[in-house]
Amino acid sequence: MRRKPSKQFRSHLPIFFIVVASCLRVFACFQHNPLDYLWSDSLRLWTDGTHFPRAGYYGAADPILYQLYLSVLQHLTHNNRYFIALAAALMSVLMPWTYYRAARTFGRSKTPALWVWALIACTPSLLTIYHFFMEGFALWATARYLRQGGTSPFLLMIVTWTLASLTKPTVGPIAAVCVIWACWKKHPAIRVVAAGAALAVTLLIPSAIRTEFGLGFIAPFGNPWFIKIQHRSGAKYIHVKFYSKSSELFHKQRYVSDVWANSPSCDIRPLWPLSDWALRRALAPSTVTVSVDADHGARDWKSAYEGLNVGVGEWLAQWRENIIFFFFAPSYPESVVPQWDGRLEFYGRWLWAPLIIIVLSCNVRRFLRRQWDLIPVVVTLFTLFLLLQNVVTFEGRYRKPLEPLLLLNLVWIVAAPSDKPREKAGAFQDDHESAGTSG
Repeated sequence: MRRKPSKQFRSHLPIFFIVVASCLRVFACFQHNPLDYLWSDSLRLWTDGTHFPRAGYYGAADPILYQLYLSVLQHLTHNNRYFIALAAALMSVLMPWTYYRAARTFGRSKTPALWVWALIACTPSLLTIYHFFMEGFALWATARYLRQGGTSPFLLMIVTWTLASLTKPTVGPIAAVCVIWACWKKHPAIRVVAAGAALAVTLLIPSAIRTEFGLGFIAPFGNPWFIKIQHRSGAKYIHVKFYSKSSELFHKQRYVSDVWANSPSCDIRPLWPLSDWALRRALAPSTVTVSVDADHGARDWKSAYEGLNVGVGEWLAQWRENIIFFFFAPSYPESVVPQWDGRLEFYGRWLWAPLIIIVLSCNVRRFLRRQWDLIPVVVTLFTLFLLLQNVVTFEGRYRKPLEPLLLLNLVWIVAAPSDKPREKAGAFQDDHESAGTSG
């Protein structure tokens, strides 16, 4: 039986948006070649990849997997502009598709899942910088384990979430919720959980060793103390005088690094053009200075942080500032690029506050009805985590892992009355076969 024209239109419309947005993503990567924007954080990360694994303080302080990717990319392409742009375009196009695969494996029918793909592909803030697709891949692996069970799917879920966290540590809370939920639902054997834990630890070992040599203490997800001290100090600038350890593996003699930084949030007016409001630290050129000897491990970092005790009033003031940035901050550095995609990202930031409120309200309503699904649960918990944290100064790029999840959750809500996750054997078989051919 042929489908009605209205149903054909509903299924063809997201495909149209996907094609247009994918072409736009490829065009953006070639028009704005990554090699033309090597400054600030992007230059630091590119340099980390160039000197990987010997990248000094910065290399040890930053997440390892993205540095490894950049190192492989540089060696394979020899910094050829065409191939660099092609790699960026490929990742940009694939990233929304991973969430489509996740939605399908969670049980969404094809049309709602296509809308997930289309919305993520068309969203301005996910167009110009966020080509990281490990989160979507890890969600797919989680859904696959929830539907199939078994040792191999469980271990794949552990591997993908560990790699995602080593690429972008912000996804750590998402990984924790997904793994705990999966264990609660599927009750894996103790030996399977032990194998998964051993596998995760094994994946963390290279970064742990590297940070022990580079920082003086084990920090597989990067140095957490730098941004914690910067936030709690209330200063605009942070200056760290870092004395390295002596190591034949990473550097033949002890060196000293002068690390200067200021939070990008100090240069952002999140409520503009409605208001010129800014962080208080952005209004005065204050500096916090820290001296760190890596031979002491994390002791000097901890001492510096503990010496920045603030009262309840100051703590609440920093938290209120973080809330404003959580809802309205654009994502640095792509929002400051004076081209069409940078402007789209900057003005598109107004989307997130109403979307967060709508999604959370609908989720809470479902929870009150005792309707529990992983996507609404993980989105709600991760949103609250970002909203309530007062450990680091919030930046728009910290919201990146949440943004595609919000769009996935939105489709989940809209499609829920007519597209509940299918649990029949036949439906599972169809989706499993589709995942096998597509994944």
